[in-house]
Amino acid sequence: MKIAYVSTYLPQQCGIATYTNYVIQGIQKVSPLVDIKVVAEQGASPVKQKRFEVVPCWDRNENYVEPIIRNIKDAEIVHIQHEYGIYSLDDRLPTLLTRLKASGKRTIITIHCVRPSQFCVRGVVDEKFVKRLAELADEVIVHLDSQKAILERLKIPSEKIHIITHGTALNDADKKESRRKLNLPEEGKILTVFGFLNPIKGPDVSLEVLKEIREEVEDVYLFIAGGLAPTASEKDRKYVQSLKEAIKKDKLTDNVLFSNGFIPNEEIPYVFGASDVVLYPHYHEDRSASGSVHLAIGAKKPVIAYRVPKFEVVKNISDELLILPGNVSGIAKTAIRLLTDREFERYVLDRTERYRRATSWPVVVRKHLRLYLGVD
Repeated sequence: MKIAYVSTYLPQQCGIATYTNYVIQGIQKVSPLVDIKVVAEQGASPVKQKRFEVVPCWDRNENYVEPIIRNIKDAEIVHIQHEYGIYSLDDRLPTLLTRLKASGKRTIITIHCVRPSQFCVRGVVDEKFVKRLAELADEVIVHLDSQKAILERLKIPSEKIHIITHGTALNDADKKESRRKLNLPEEGKILTVFGFLNPIKGPDVSLEVLKEIREEVEDVYLFIAGGLAPTASEKDRKYVQSLKEAIKKDKLTDNVLFSNGFIPNEEIPYVFGASDVVLYPHYHEDRSASGSVHLAIGAKKPVIAYRVPKFEVVKNISDELLILPGNVSGIAKTAIRLLTDREFERYVLDRTERYRRATSWPVVVRKHLRLYLGVD
């Protein structure tokens, strides 16, 4: 069996590239005789190995249909990783799927994000586009129940939609060693916010949370692990500057730790390994899974997140970790309880351990393989 993945790929700084890499690594471990080809966007590094190759051959800003078609001819299954920002909302991707269907290729699409039209600037355009993609593909993978519900509302047959949770990379990095590697304080409690800095990620909310926690917990720090995205807008840059000004104004300089911008993949296990609690005060109406949350869970760290669709998987650990958007005191009190109530912390950690095992990448890729073989 030869599978061609159409996706961004490493070393591109893209969550879909990282996700696809995790899927491929998992399949190589679970089923090493599968032949894998990544038909990647330009920017990926070319690779040519036995049973694995990466062919960077297309550009999202150009007509990518022909270069992709040329490079999937030797594959039996074509698996497209879809995200709005990569493929846009024009006819190119539907044309590609139509051509694949006509050629007899079995096509699978993972739709990483579904946007309800009431929350889209373009209205129903996003919904109609995703519906069209799902109709053209042979099988559709989504990560969340809420995503499947929208596709079903759009009249996509239920049996065609497969919920396969985002995978979890198991990480047992030692806390003190992780802190030494990142030059973080070896003692004290560290709350972490991870990812590119912008208003949606809510680092300003995390600063307010830190102020409340500091009143009850000694030696507590907020680690802002990430920097501006390469495509950051002027608005984002001004926002980060305002964060730094707020830190000085509120006398939080000694309690806020910044990374040196983008966190390379090899350091990510240490970011979560160093943490005591990971915060996700992000506000999204998109239906999409959070790879970052799975990284935190994989490191067996308690997660506190806004009660929004993106973080719905956290309820599988404890619904008490999901806080209404804007409830700074609710996040702070939950963090304080995790940091001071050993029985509650143990309850959360035990359930985190069970969930990270149940969603580990080997478990997830076996579900992919069953789908590829038509036995899901």
